[in-house]
Amino acid sequence: MITSILRLNWSISIALLPYSPCRMNGIMLNQKELKEIESQAVDIISGAGDLLLQYFDKPLSVDYKSANGRNPVTDADHAADEFILNQISKHFPGHTVVTEETENQSDEAGQFTWVVDPLDGTSNFLHHLPIFASMLCLLFNGIPLVSAIYLPKIGSKNGTVLHACKGGGAFEDGVQFFINNSEPSRLMASVPGYFLRMFSHKKNLRRQLGDLRSLGSAGYELAMTAKGSTDYIISSGPAVWDIAPGLLLVLEAGGAAVIREQKNRNWIEFESFNNQSVLSPTPSELRRWKATLMLGRKSTVDRISSGLSIKSYPIRDIKYKIKSIIGRQ
Repeated sequence: MITSILRLNWSISIALLPYSPCRMNGIMLNQKELKEIESQAVDIISGAGDLLLQYFDKPLSVDYKSANGRNPVTDADHAADEFILNQISKHFPGHTVVTEETENQSDEAGQFTWVVDPLDGTSNFLHHLPIFASMLCLLFNGIPLVSAIYLPKIGSKNGTVLHACKGGGAFEDGVQFFINNSEPSRLMASVPGYFLRMFSHKKNLRRQLGDLRSLGSAGYELAMTAKGSTDYIISSGPAVWDIAPGLLLVLEAGGAAVIREQKNRNWIEFESFNNQSVLSPTPSELRRWKATLMLGRKSTVDRISSGLSIKSYPIRDIKYKIKSIIGRQ
Protein backbone atom coordinates (compact mmCIF):
# COMPACT_ATOMS: atom_id res chain seq x y z
CA MET A 1 0.00 0.00 0.00
CA ILE A 2 2.81 2.40 0.92
CA THR A 3 4.60 1.83 -2.38
CA SER A 4 1.48 2.68 -4.36
CA ILE A 5 1.18 5.95 -2.46
CA LEU A 6 4.60 7.04 -3.65
CA ARG A 7 3.89 7.30 -7.36
CA LEU A 8 3.98 10.72 -8.94
CA ASN A 9 0.49 10.63 -10.44
CA TRP A 10 -1.22 11.46 -7.16
CA SER A 11 -4.18 13.76 -7.09
CA ILE A 12 -3.97 16.54 -4.53
CA SER A 13 -6.51 16.62 -1.75
CA ILE A 14 -4.83 18.45 1.12
CA ALA A 15 -2.82 21.64 1.40
CA LEU A 16 0.90 21.01 1.31
CA LEU A 17 2.50 24.40 0.80
CA PRO A 18 4.35 26.08 3.66
CA TYR A 19 1.63 25.86 6.25
CA SER A 20 -1.17 27.33 4.12
CA PRO A 21 -3.53 25.69 1.58
CA CYS A 22 -2.09 25.24 -1.88
CA ARG A 23 -1.23 22.89 -4.74
CA MET A 24 2.35 21.64 -4.91
CA ASN A 25 3.69 20.85 -8.37
CA GLY A 26 0.61 18.86 -9.33
CA ILE A 27 1.25 16.25 -6.63
CA MET A 28 -1.26 15.72 -3.85
CA LEU A 29 -1.80 13.52 -0.84
CA ASN A 30 -4.95 13.09 1.12
CA GLN A 31 -4.85 12.87 4.90
CA LYS A 32 -5.26 9.09 4.88
CA GLU A 33 -2.18 8.66 2.69
CA LEU A 34 -0.11 10.99 4.86
CA LYS A 35 -1.19 9.13 7.98
CA GLU A 36 -0.08 5.83 6.43
CA ILE A 37 3.36 7.29 5.76
CA GLU A 38 3.42 8.69 9.30
CA SER A 39 2.55 5.26 10.72
CA GLN A 40 5.41 3.68 8.81
CA ALA A 41 7.79 6.40 10.01
CA VAL A 42 6.74 5.66 13.60
CA ASP A 43 7.47 1.96 13.11
CA ILE A 44 10.89 2.70 11.63
CA ILE A 45 11.99 5.10 14.35
CA SER A 46 10.60 2.82 17.08
CA GLY A 47 12.80 0.03 15.77
CA ALA A 48 15.82 2.33 15.68
CA GLY A 49 15.16 3.54 19.22
CA ASP A 50 14.77 0.03 20.58
CA LEU A 51 18.06 -0.86 18.90
CA LEU A 52 19.79 2.10 20.57
CA LEU A 53 18.57 1.03 24.00
CA GLN A 54 20.37 -2.29 23.52
CA TYR A 55 23.63 -0.30 23.33
CA PHE A 56 22.88 2.21 26.09
CA ASP A 57 24.59 0.50 29.05
CA LYS A 58 27.28 -1.28 27.03
CA PRO A 59 30.88 -0.23 26.25
CA LEU A 60 30.96 1.52 22.89
CA SER A 61 33.51 1.92 20.16
CA VAL A 62 34.00 5.66 19.55
CA ASP A 63 35.44 7.67 16.66
CA TYR A 64 35.48 11.44 16.27
CA LYS A 65 34.43 13.31 13.15
CA SER A 66 36.36 16.42 14.22
CA ALA A 67 40.12 16.60 14.80
CA ASN A 68 39.58 18.42 18.10
CA GLY A 69 37.90 15.40 19.67
CA ARG A 70 34.37 16.69 19.15
CA ASN A 71 31.43 15.17 17.28
CA PRO A 72 31.71 11.58 18.53
CA VAL A 73 30.19 8.75 16.53
CA THR A 74 29.73 5.27 17.97
CA ASP A 75 28.77 1.80 16.83
CA ALA A 76 25.30 2.61 18.19
CA ASP A 77 25.05 5.53 15.72
CA HIS A 78 26.08 3.28 12.85
CA ALA A 79 23.74 0.44 13.83
CA ALA A 80 20.71 2.75 14.06
CA ASP A 81 21.72 4.50 10.84
CA GLU A 82 21.96 1.22 8.92
CA PHE A 83 18.61 0.05 10.30
CA ILE A 84 16.82 3.26 9.27
CA LEU A 85 18.40 3.32 5.81
CA ASN A 86 17.37 -0.28 5.17
CA GLN A 87 13.81 0.35 6.32
CA ILE A 88 13.36 3.48 4.20
CA SER A 89 14.78 1.67 1.17
CA LYS A 90 12.35 -1.19 1.77
CA HIS A 91 9.18 0.84 2.31
CA PHE A 92 9.91 3.96 0.23
CA PRO A 93 11.97 2.87 -2.79
CA GLY A 94 13.10 5.74 -4.93
CA HIS A 95 13.12 8.29 -2.12
CA THR A 96 16.30 10.24 -1.39
CA VAL A 97 17.80 9.89 2.08
CA VAL A 98 20.15 12.39 3.74
CA THR A 99 21.56 11.06 7.00
CA GLU A 100 24.18 12.49 9.32
CA GLU A 101 26.31 9.35 9.36
CA THR A 102 26.28 8.23 5.70
CA GLU A 103 27.44 10.23 2.69
CA ASN A 104 25.18 10.20 -0.37
CA GLN A 105 26.43 8.27 -3.41
CA SER A 106 24.53 10.64 -5.70
CA ASP A 107 23.79 14.35 -5.44
CA GLU A 108 20.66 14.15 -7.56
CA ALA A 109 17.76 16.20 -6.22
CA GLY A 110 14.62 14.33 -5.25
CA GLN A 111 11.18 15.72 -4.53
CA PHE A 112 10.82 13.34 -1.58
CA THR A 113 13.80 13.33 0.78
CA TRP A 114 14.14 11.79 4.23
CA VAL A 115 16.51 13.60 6.60
CA VAL A 116 17.74 11.34 9.38
CA ASP A 117 19.67 11.65 12.64
CA PRO A 118 20.00 8.09 13.97
CA LEU A 119 21.38 9.23 17.34
CA ASP A 120 21.07 12.88 18.31
CA GLY A 121 22.91 13.52 21.56
CA THR A 122 25.74 11.03 21.15
CA SER A 123 27.83 12.61 23.93
CA ASN A 124 24.94 12.23 26.37
CA PHE A 125 24.48 8.64 25.21
CA LEU A 126 28.17 7.89 25.76
CA HIS A 127 27.90 9.12 29.35
CA HIS A 128 24.70 7.11 29.98
CA LEU A 129 22.64 10.29 30.22
CA PRO A 130 19.12 9.46 28.93
CA ILE A 131 18.72 12.69 26.99
CA PHE A 132 19.01 11.70 23.35
CA ALA A 133 16.80 11.08 20.33
CA SER A 134 16.54 9.12 17.11
CA MET A 135 14.60 10.98 14.46
CA LEU A 136 13.62 11.36 10.84
CA CYS A 137 11.56 13.70 8.70
CA LEU A 138 10.17 13.42 5.17
CA LEU A 139 10.56 16.58 3.09
CA PHE A 140 8.71 17.41 -0.11
CA ASN A 141 10.81 19.94 -2.05
CA GLY A 142 12.24 21.03 1.30
CA ILE A 143 8.89 21.30 3.11
CA PRO A 144 8.40 19.00 6.16
CA LEU A 145 5.56 16.51 5.62
CA VAL A 146 6.02 13.71 8.17
CA SER A 147 8.27 13.32 11.20
CA ALA A 148 8.91 10.94 14.08
CA ILE A 149 11.20 11.28 17.11
CA TYR A 150 12.10 8.47 19.50
CA LEU A 151 12.96 9.48 23.08
CA PRO A 152 14.01 7.36 26.05
CA LYS A 153 11.35 7.21 28.75
CA ILE A 154 12.33 7.34 32.40
CA GLY A 155 11.01 4.38 34.35
CA SER A 156 10.32 2.32 31.25
CA LYS A 157 12.33 -0.27 29.34
CA ASN A 158 10.87 1.15 26.14
CA GLY A 159 10.91 4.65 24.77
CA THR A 160 8.22 6.94 23.46
CA VAL A 161 7.63 8.26 19.94
CA LEU A 162 6.42 11.76 19.13
CA HIS A 163 5.13 12.01 15.59
CA ALA A 164 3.31 14.33 13.21
CA CYS A 165 2.21 14.82 9.63
CA LYS A 166 1.44 18.12 7.95
CA GLY A 167 -2.10 19.19 8.72
CA GLY A 168 -2.70 16.14 10.91
CA GLY A 169 -1.62 17.28 14.38
CA ALA A 170 1.12 16.18 16.79
CA PHE A 171 0.98 12.96 18.79
CA GLU A 172 2.85 11.00 21.43
CA ASP A 173 2.35 7.26 21.02
CA GLY A 174 -0.91 7.96 19.19
CA VAL A 175 -2.29 10.47 21.72
CA GLN A 176 -2.64 14.00 20.37
CA PHE A 177 -1.10 16.90 22.29
CA PHE A 178 -1.05 20.68 21.94
CA ILE A 179 1.25 23.47 23.05
CA ASN A 180 -0.10 25.21 26.15
CA ASN A 181 -0.95 28.78 25.16
CA SER A 182 -0.92 29.97 28.78
CA GLU A 183 2.46 31.57 29.46
CA PRO A 184 3.96 30.84 32.90
CA SER A 185 5.25 33.54 35.24
CA ARG A 186 8.83 32.51 34.43
CA LEU A 187 9.85 30.91 31.15
CA MET A 188 12.04 27.88 30.55
CA ALA A 189 14.08 27.92 27.35
CA SER A 190 16.53 25.71 25.45
CA VAL A 191 19.37 27.77 23.99
CA PRO A 192 22.98 27.26 22.87
CA GLY A 193 25.63 27.44 25.58
CA TYR A 194 27.04 30.57 23.92
CA PHE A 195 23.61 32.25 23.73
CA LEU A 196 24.44 35.40 25.73
CA ARG A 197 27.66 35.93 23.76
CA MET A 198 25.91 35.54 20.43
CA PHE A 199 22.74 37.57 20.95
CA SER A 200 22.03 41.11 22.05
CA HIS A 201 18.65 42.05 23.46
CA LYS A 202 16.60 45.13 24.12
CA LYS A 203 16.55 46.70 27.55
CA ASN A 204 14.47 44.77 30.10
CA LEU A 205 14.25 41.68 27.86
CA ARG A 206 17.00 39.82 29.73
CA ARG A 207 14.82 39.12 32.76
CA GLN A 208 12.03 37.96 30.45
CA LEU A 209 14.18 35.34 28.73
CA GLY A 210 13.57 32.95 31.62
CA ASP A 211 15.71 30.03 32.79
CA LEU A 212 18.13 29.09 30.02
CA ARG A 213 19.16 25.47 29.49
CA SER A 214 21.24 23.49 27.01
CA LEU A 215 20.47 19.75 27.06
CA GLY A 216 22.85 18.46 24.39
CA SER A 217 20.22 17.05 22.03
CA ALA A 218 18.32 19.28 19.63
CA GLY A 219 15.74 16.57 18.99
CA TYR A 220 15.06 16.12 22.70
CA GLU A 221 14.84 19.90 23.23
CA LEU A 222 12.44 20.37 20.32
CA ALA A 223 10.25 17.52 21.54
CA MET A 224 10.08 19.12 25.00
CA THR A 225 9.16 22.44 23.40
CA ALA A 226 6.39 20.81 21.37
CA LYS A 227 5.11 19.16 24.56
CA GLY A 228 5.28 22.42 26.52
CA SER A 229 7.95 21.36 29.03
CA THR A 230 10.03 24.24 27.71
CA ASP A 231 8.49 27.43 26.38
CA TYR A 232 10.78 28.16 23.45
CA ILE A 233 13.99 27.03 21.84
CA ILE A 234 16.65 28.96 19.94
CA SER A 235 18.89 26.91 17.67
CA SER A 236 21.87 28.45 15.90
CA GLY A 237 23.31 26.69 12.88
CA PRO A 238 21.69 23.27 13.27
CA ALA A 239 21.93 20.70 10.50
CA VAL A 240 18.70 20.00 8.66
CA TRP A 241 18.38 16.58 10.34
CA ASP A 242 18.73 18.26 13.76
CA ILE A 243 15.83 20.64 13.27
CA ALA A 244 13.35 19.30 10.69
CA PRO A 245 11.70 16.49 12.72
CA GLY A 246 11.08 18.65 15.79
CA LEU A 247 10.11 21.69 13.77
CA LEU A 248 7.14 19.87 12.26
CA LEU A 249 6.15 18.62 15.74
CA VAL A 250 6.14 22.15 17.15
CA LEU A 251 4.09 23.52 14.27
CA GLU A 252 1.55 20.69 14.36
CA ALA A 253 1.20 21.10 18.14
CA GLY A 254 0.10 24.69 17.50
CA GLY A 255 3.42 26.46 17.93
CA ALA A 256 5.38 28.86 15.75
CA ALA A 257 8.76 28.76 14.00
CA VAL A 258 10.70 31.80 12.83
CA ILE A 259 14.02 31.96 11.03
CA ARG A 260 16.64 34.71 11.01
CA GLU A 261 17.16 36.26 7.58
CA GLN A 262 20.82 36.57 6.64
CA LYS A 263 20.48 39.73 4.54
CA ASN A 264 18.44 42.11 6.69
CA ARG A 265 18.53 39.97 9.85
CA ASN A 266 14.80 40.09 10.46
CA TRP A 267 12.94 37.18 12.04
CA ILE A 268 10.49 35.77 9.49
CA GLU A 269 8.13 32.80 9.45
CA PHE A 270 9.77 29.52 8.48
CA GLU A 271 8.65 28.17 5.12
CA SER A 272 11.07 25.60 3.74
CA PHE A 273 14.55 24.09 3.90
CA ASN A 274 14.93 24.89 0.21
CA ASN A 275 17.01 28.07 -0.07
CA GLN A 276 17.61 27.73 -3.79
CA SER A 277 15.59 28.88 -6.77
CA VAL A 278 15.25 25.30 -8.00
CA LEU A 279 12.25 23.33 -6.81
CA SER A 280 14.00 20.44 -5.05
CA PRO A 281 17.21 20.81 -2.99
CA THR A 282 20.02 18.33 -3.62
CA PRO A 283 21.53 16.26 -0.78
CA SER A 284 24.61 18.50 -0.72
CA GLU A 285 22.43 21.63 -0.50
CA LEU A 286 20.53 20.13 2.41
CA ARG A 287 23.81 19.23 4.11
CA ARG A 288 25.01 22.83 3.75
CA TRP A 289 21.77 24.32 5.04
CA LYS A 290 22.36 26.51 8.11
CA ALA A 291 20.22 29.09 9.86
CA THR A 292 19.22 30.47 13.24
CA LEU A 293 15.69 29.59 14.32
CA MET A 294 13.33 30.18 17.23
CA LEU A 295 10.40 27.88 17.94
CA GLY A 296 7.75 27.57 20.63
CA ARG A 297 4.51 29.10 21.82
CA LYS A 298 3.56 31.77 19.27
CA SER A 299 3.04 34.60 21.76
CA THR A 300 6.39 33.84 23.39
CA VAL A 301 8.26 33.55 20.09
CA ASP A 302 6.76 36.83 18.85
CA ARG A 303 7.71 38.69 22.03
CA ILE A 304 11.23 37.31 22.44
CA SER A 305 12.17 37.58 18.76
CA SER A 306 11.02 41.20 18.59
CA GLY A 307 13.73 42.20 21.06
CA LEU A 308 16.52 39.80 20.13
CA SER A 309 19.23 40.25 17.52
CA ILE A 310 22.50 38.56 16.63
CA LYS A 311 25.64 40.44 17.62
CA SER A 312 27.80 41.59 14.75
CA TYR A 313 31.40 40.36 14.54
CA PRO A 314 32.70 41.60 11.16
CA ILE A 315 35.80 39.35 10.98
CA ARG A 316 33.82 36.27 11.99
CA ASP A 317 31.07 37.13 9.51
CA ILE A 318 33.62 37.44 6.69
CA LYS A 319 35.08 34.03 7.58
CA TYR A 320 31.62 32.44 7.54
CA LYS A 321 30.90 34.09 4.19
CA ILE A 322 34.13 32.73 2.69
CA LYS A 323 33.35 29.23 4.00
CA SER A 324 29.87 29.46 2.52
CA ILE A 325 31.24 30.47 -0.90
CA ILE A 326 33.85 27.69 -0.85
CA GLY A 327 31.18 25.16 0.16
CA ARG A 328 29.09 25.97 -2.92
CA GLN A 329 31.96 25.34 -5.32
